[in-house]
Amino acid sequence: MSIIVMTREMGTLGKDVAREFARRKGVSVVHHELVETTEGRLSGDDESEVYRYLEGSEKELDKWRNNRTSGGYLTPQEVFEIALEGDVLIRGWGATRLLRSIPNVLSVRVCAPMEFRVRTIMQRLGVGQQEASREIARSDAAHARAFFRFFDDDWRDPLNYDMVLNTAHVDPKTCAAILMDAIANPAFAETEETRQKLNDALIQSRLANALNSQIQLKDKRNHIYVSVEQGRARLYGLVTERRALALAEEIASGQSGLSGIQNDIALVSGFNG
Repeated sequence: MSIIVMTREMGTLGKDVAREFARRKGVSVVHHELVETTEGRLSGDDESEVYRYLEGSEKELDKWRNNRTSGGYLTPQEVFEIALEGDVLIRGWGATRLLRSIPNVLSVRVCAPMEFRVRTIMQRLGVGQQEASREIARSDAAHARAFFRFFDDDWRDPLNYDMVLNTAHVDPKTCAAILMDAIANPAFAETEETRQKLNDALIQSRLANALNSQIQLKDKRNHIYVSVEQGRARLYGLVTERRALALAEEIASGQSGLSGIQNDIALVSGFNG
């Protein structure tokens, strides 16, 4: 199964690259922006409505299986679930970082010089240079803030990607052909190891979310972290009450797909945050 994650900047024709690749490869395309929880979809972000207009017209994996999401927003858990289904191209800044540790996932950034991007938006929307520039700046700023908030990193850093494509030099059809060659390489083939890593990531995301909502949000002094490897979970951090310690293990025990749990959470009396 093929999995590609793609970040694209407004006005780079990244959508055209994704659509052409999907047509050639026969995979689904999902457009998303990352939110921490399902409730986070309601608040949205300050990303340009023009950008959403330009990005939102495709049939996206049957609207993520009959509208399990709203407005193109996905939680980390949902990104992992989509990736596990395979044969998909996920467009959006969050998935590239969430899935970059999975060996068979091809991570791509589509970019172009500002002059090219402004010209593209002017042509597509029939607006002037000043308005096009303003919309691009607003979109870039929104993505930069969101990526830094989630990952404390720069979304334009090429080290976050396997491949960077400049559509001012390489047209979308050629970009799609390059992606076809890349995804055919054995380095991006699914194996038992890569599927296990995706399963571990999904379980870790589910468990971390449950621990946060049931323990940490109720007492900010509790700090619990989780890692999952080969189906085994390790809980670590600190809590201030014995009942929180027991609850953390109870939550982990109720998580399907785990073969074992190691509880290294420390109980700290009198901790004040």
